[in-house]
Amino acid sequence: MNKKGFITSALLYGILSLFLLLVLGTVSILGNRKLANDKIKESALDDVQNLTTNPDCFTTTSNSRGNATITGYDATCDKTVFIPDILNGQMVDAIGAGAFSNKNLINITIKSNIIEIDNTAFNGNDGIVFYIKTPNGQISGNPWGATNATVHWD
Repeated sequence: MNKKGFITSALLYGILSLFLLLVLGTVSILGNRKLANDKIKESALDDVQNLTTNPDCFTTTSNSRGNATITGYDATCDKTVFIPDILNGQMVDAIGAGAFSNKNLINITIKSNIIEIDNTAFNGNDGIVFYIKTPNGQISGNPWGATNATVHWD
């Protein structure tokens, strides 16, 4: 093989190798991107599960199960609400009548600890978005007195 043919062959081999690396790298990157996106979503959901609103914003009473029922919410507090697991040393498992009525809430995240929500708990909260972290149907009713509400079951 002459020198010119060798250079041409080497150049073609190099171009083909780069092309294959590019294709394989792209496939690998796309696969890794999906894995990364899945991890980000999982991490974000974990973060949401750990967010809470200031406990001083809530009023509670003890219920017949020995747990806390949220009975009120301070209208001067955040309009995005994350229901805590524990208030005043008691596990929160219910939201009572009118607890969040007319508070102009934007959205609320209700975690799996809540098993009961009164039908009037969110009266007067037009357009509120609910993020319910329990299977659909575990909590009866919806949207619990709110108008034009959106409910996302997780």
